[in-house]
Amino acid sequence: MQQVTSQDASDAVLGALVGDDCSWCATGSLAREEFKGDAAVVCEECGTPAARVW
Repeated sequence: MQQVTSQDASDAVLGALVGDDCSWCATGSLAREEFKGDAAVVCEECGTPAARVW
């Protein structure tokens, strides 16, 4: 059995969303960034977070 840390799980979830289209604006795509000090994927165009882990 393989043990997965919460950091590994967070990285996998956020990584899966990178490059997806933003749900809030017509032209943005998602990139890894920090949002309010937490790891997140955020739209490069409008700045809206799609997912955030803390």
